[in-house]
Amino acid sequence: MKTLIGQTRVEFTLFLRDKAAVFFSLFLPLSTVAFFGYLNRGSQVGAVPYPSFLIAGGIGMVLSSAAFENLSTMLARQRDAQILKRLGGTPLRAWTLIGAKTLSAVTVTLAQAVLLTAATVLLFGAEVTGSIAWSLVVLLGGVLAFTMMGIALAGLCRNADIASAAGMAISLPMQFLCGTLFPLEEMPPLLQHIAHALPLTYFVDALRAVMLDHGGPQEVARDGVILLGCLIVALVVAVRTFRWE
Repeated sequence: MKTLIGQTRVEFTLFLRDKAAVFFSLFLPLSTVAFFGYLNRGSQVGAVPYPSFLIAGGIGMVLSSAAFENLSTMLARQRDAQILKRLGGTPLRAWTLIGAKTLSAVTVTLAQAVLLTAATVLLFGAEVTGSIAWSLVVLLGGVLAFTMMGIALAGLCRNADIASAAGMAISLPMQFLCGTLFPLEEMPPLLQHIAHALPLTYFVDALRAVMLDHGGPQEVARDGVILLGCLIVALVVAVRTFRWE
């Protein structure tokens, strides 16, 4: 446990030192949310004010960017630079490294979610009317699933350049198609079909249900099962493809 905590601190420090990662995982989603929140500050999505509707979507954008654009690329870059090879020559085990990266991602994403929610509430008067406890449960489950998908993507890619391109190709469509900024019902049928094939759709739906609609386990059961399936598949792929060099 001591080794896990120590490695988690290292991973968190490395993230903070990577200015590009901090920008793309935090300030870019925050600026996007601020832009769309300002443009639609007087609008409604059904009975929900648009700024309140936007909170879950903004957190989804942060999660997608952190997993596919930052974590997967950073892990592949460490492998290319032989950093993982050197770590593999120490008593550090693969599960400890993966666990440390997961805990670091959980810490960073929770902080980002709090900051984004606070900014939306302060700037546009958004409200969280649902359960805070269930919101944290859904958020934690989403972080675990997407973090594992990011690690799996790094294992599938031959080098950091491919991981970066693949991460962008996966993340960007999810950030704009999965009900993050606009309701899926208002999108063309083709885009709705694409969105329903992307895991971020189910995370955003579940988080929005518990944050705004007083949803609980029954209301988010389908989304939870899909995210759990993504987590299990990603975990299997991550374990089978992880390599030190």
